[in-house]
Amino acid sequence: MSMVLMRVLKYIPNKCYGFLLNSTGEQVFFPLAVFDHGPFPRTGLHCAGCSTGTCVWTKTAPPPVLGEEVEVEMPVEIESDPSKAPRALKVRRLTFPMNLLGVVECFDVLRGYGYIRGENGTVYHLHRSEVLDDAVPHPAQQVMFYAGVRQSRPRACHVKVCP
Repeated sequence: MSMVLMRVLKYIPNKCYGFLLNSTGEQVFFPLAVFDHGPFPRTGLHCAGCSTGTCVWTKTAPPPVLGEEVEVEMPVEIESDPSKAPRALKVRRLTFPMNLLGVVECFDVLRGYGYIRGENGTVYHLHRSEVLDDAVPHPAQQVMFYAGVRQSRPRACHVKVCP
């Protein structure tokens, strides 16, 4: 077995699997079952109008966040079929992703994307696939999310729309 550092390239929540990117640009497949979320710090992050206990995503550690660095255990022998991505045996979170409050700046329902301004002043891209509970975000609405990175740009991941 070999351990290597990689980054989360893609995660498909409704399918419970994703892909990692290794240092040579090759994609590596991983099912959520092999992902070690690590210890979950209770930060007390909540929005006005809801308590930490009622926010579903604050009760457990988040799934993989785009762009986060992880330690990956790979098999010694790589899959011989070149049409299949290599498969990770174990994926371990190294640091807990940053969670933030933010405000939706805009969201195009037809196109399925928009932007959130985080409490840190950074503007994050928002895609409908990252919004939890089938909620539809609206401008000026408060949200909670994990700060991720996709294609070297800030990306809001696992977004909880506040009531």
